[in-house]
Amino acid sequence: MTQESGRTTYAADDARAAISELTAARPVESEDTEDIEHLFAPLTKEEAINCMFSSWYPQFRSVTFKSEIIKPLEQTFIDYLLADGVFVPEQTTTQYHGELEEFGGSESNDSDWDDDDSSTHNDYNLESTSSEIRHRIERLGGGEVFPRMNWCAPTDASWVATTGTLRCRTAADIYWLLKSSDKVTQDLDTGRYLSKERLGTIEPELVLRKWGNLAPSMMFRCFVKGRQLLAVSQVDYQHHEFLDEMSNDILAKLVDFFTKHVTSQFPSENYCFDAYIAQTGTVYVVDFEPWTHSVDSCLFEWRELVNAKVTEFLGLRLFPDGVNPLGHFSAKYSTNRFPVEMTADAYRTSVATLIEKMKKETL
Repeated sequence: MTQESGRTTYAADDARAAISELTAARPVESEDTEDIEHLFAPLTKEEAINCMFSSWYPQFRSVTFKSEIIKPLEQTFIDYLLADGVFVPEQTTTQYHGELEEFGGSESNDSDWDDDDSSTHNDYNLESTSSEIRHRIERLGGGEVFPRMNWCAPTDASWVATTGTLRCRTAADIYWLLKSSDKVTQDLDTGRYLSKERLGTIEPELVLRKWGNLAPSMMFRCFVKGRQLLAVSQVDYQHHEFLDEMSNDILAKLVDFFTKHVTSQFPSENYCFDAYIAQTGTVYVVDFEPWTHSVDSCLFEWRELVNAKVTEFLGLRLFPDGVNPLGHFSAKYSTNRFPVEMTADAYRTSVATLIEKMKKETL
């Protein structure tokens, strides 16, 4: 353990001792998002808008993935996304069926997504939106993109895609994902972080981001408090031994990236941002999230993050060895299906098990 500018850091070559010290110094109990809401100052409209894609993208264009923002959106498209049921409008279904055949997919005649009310499907003419999407995909170099709205991507709907990911090639792909996502509906209907009453009138935006085959193991969530980097967590709930060996380098790259590109550019005092480290060592910002209880705290608990001093550094947490991710965690997008506190709780449990094992080995 070393001291740098009054902040505590943990060295990778003494990882087990660091975990032991961290756990002993900061005992926490399993938390519920409703129980911790009172720990946060009310989220302001400005803080929520700062995390909207079109707010931060211009400032971070050089250190993030190439993207296209489509707005204003035609009202027919918004009405379609908010309509009941999951369906693709009539004029795009031929294109969709062609994609299924091209990529080896098939549709069952008794699909849960079939709807006999074709007249309802015909109520939404999205030719204009589809044309704009095709144009923007071409501007991104053609090929593949992934969609998102003002504050979120449809990560909870990736299972409906033929690829099992957010990768899209056509407007029909994008419609299926957006229409199947509760997160997108919330983004449009009630507000992602604040109610529409508090947010006021916010123009909906469809964002297309250039697709890349990113390694989930190299995605990290960074927590910023008082404009200081407070903690870093692995996002992927899988143990990767090579991350333990790289932890010092990972932390150094993220701290350097934060210092050079983020802290002076992002206007909020407290927030989270997701960063990706490419094979070349280049760091990219993926997204920004407000400092609020509804955001996934990954391998930390919000209570410990909120209670930590600004000058304190909680270190980098990696998914520990010996934990069955299928038993304790869901797959890549687990935060959409399980309680937020499950991740930190399972992390703490596995660390306690490791410490107990170490004690027995030294007897």
